[in-house]
Amino acid sequence: MSMSHLSSQLLLCFVLFLSLIIPPAPVHAQSVSPADLFFNEVQTVYLINLERRAAGLAPLRWNQELTQSARAFAEDVVANQPASYCGHIDSAGRTPGERMRLAGYTKLAAWGENSVCGYTTPEAAVRAWMNSDLHRKNLLDSRYRELGVGYALSSVQRGYIAADLALDSSYAPVIIENEAPATTTRTVRLYIYDQATRAGFTGQGASVEMMIANDPDFTDAVWQPYAAETTWTLSEGDGWKRVYVKTRDALGRTTVAQDSIYLGASLPRAELTFAGASHFGVGFRLEQIDAGGWPQVQFSMDWVGDDSDPYFTVSGERFVDAAAIGGMAARLASGGNATVWSSGYLATLPATAYFRLKVSDNRATREVVRLRVIGTGGDVGVRVLRGVDFVAADSYQEFAVPYHPGSGATSITFRIDRLDAAEVVFDAVALYTAAVPVAAPLQWQAPENYWRSYGVQARFVDADGAFSSAVEVHPASGRLAAPGSPVVLPQLAVTPVNVQFEAMPDEAAPPPALLSVQCINCDDGPWQATTEITWLQLSATADAIQLALLPDGLAPGIYQGEVTVSAPATTGLAPVRVIVTAVIGDLGELLPQKVYLPTVVR
Repeated sequence: MSMSHLSSQLLLCFVLFLSLIIPPAPVHAQSVSPADLFFNEVQTVYLINLERRAAGLAPLRWNQELTQSARAFAEDVVANQPASYCGHIDSAGRTPGERMRLAGYTKLAAWGENSVCGYTTPEAAVRAWMNSDLHRKNLLDSRYRELGVGYALSSVQRGYIAADLALDSSYAPVIIENEAPATTTRTVRLYIYDQATRAGFTGQGASVEMMIANDPDFTDAVWQPYAAETTWTLSEGDGWKRVYVKTRDALGRTTVAQDSIYLGASLPRAELTFAGASHFGVGFRLEQIDAGGWPQVQFSMDWVGDDSDPYFTVSGERFVDAAAIGGMAARLASGGNATVWSSGYLATLPATAYFRLKVSDNRATREVVRLRVIGTGGDVGVRVLRGVDFVAADSYQEFAVPYHPGSGATSITFRIDRLDAAEVVFDAVALYTAAVPVAAPLQWQAPENYWRSYGVQARFVDADGAFSSAVEVHPASGRLAAPGSPVVLPQLAVTPVNVQFEAMPDEAAPPPALLSVQCINCDDGPWQATTEITWLQLSATADAIQLALLPDGLAPGIYQGEVTVSAPATTGLAPVRVIVTAVIGDLGELLPQKVYLPTVVR
């Protein structure tokens, strides 16, 4: 119930008490075991869901924290309140909402509570509530997604029943057979809540696809169009069965939820536990990690920002791009930029931003893009990219920018600046927490100590800045495996990309210049360097090229040419061209000839 309905609910609860104080048959406390009370709680949840389904509403997920809240209140009433008490405030003066939060239901967007001031069967309790207008309204409130029922019965046959209903708007549960405790058939009905549509990096869009499995690793499961209601076949054999459902939105952000049910003719009441209930978590524990040699790992609760974000702006245009996340991208205008920002806990979280973008020219040695992470006080992370830093033209690539915004930050902004004539297209930026050593068991604590059905992604990293592709974490199985190959694709890096020699006629040659060459992840053969410059001599080692000027026979003047460094053809990498300039004679005397030297912006 809402707080505005508290006084009227108290009165109705008293009337309801009068209708239930004379049960049809005596109830002896010693004849009702704790297992029976636990079953009554679960059965009441199921019966409430049948009423909701009959009214065309979604069922509610049985929740551990709400059950503990309702149970503690019922036990408090029979132990500490006068025999005539019929209300919703416990002996410590706490409201239902306060009790739910204290029980651990920390994300409480809406709540309600019904009670029966006495002991009765689940069937009688639900029937009484449905016959009371305001109690019925509570049970049929479409806002709620979860429910807990608490039963208490004292040795003097005094009983109390409470039903706590609540909404955590970040949680999208799955429910088997309306939360029936058991089933005798393997084919069951599922109700799958849509992902809550929330804006920003921590939000999620409407579900577009889903997959279902009987195991937490989703072995052999396939994506299918999202549907709120479907059927599923449980694994063979009697016993407790669990079903896992994963949904994802248009940006690929996922939620993973589960529910359980007993398959068999006779439910073993003594085996009922909260293992089958939804609950709040502060993180997860990984017992096994196959890191594939990576020393560190980062995590993300699907924190992604792109052009669909309401806090996104661009100096340029948005356009349809099938290769982009979500199918849309943003093309930056000349000298333009794109920004997307967030606040809340992400504003103070040390993390790495992975910018996904592409450029039209990957042969340019000039700076073409600046990536910035801006905190409340200014830049907290900057990276400048040249065209040659991209593996290929017109192909999306991710670049990592680590940052630490500080504890006092209130917002965090991610900005991409176009610096050159080369066209720049921005797709998305994904955030991952600061790296931690790979060591199992690994206990990961979620920001704000809140983690429920959020999908979790991991990236493996090393000290040199290399990183793996994103891999999905399956916390329920307690295992994590690195992807087969790193995201740092084959890349040819040559520095510097401009070399200049100066020599006077008839004097000794200047010292040789050295080019550093790295062909990262080029496993199919060595790189090679070639030139058509006749006044230059090349010699190479495994990771460097020595350039020696041969000035003999050169008349005074300014000479230019290229050295081409190529990766193995199988890598598909474009060659890197190094501009070599030789100045023979006095540069001041030669410049009036209006020979223009190349300019490099750094």
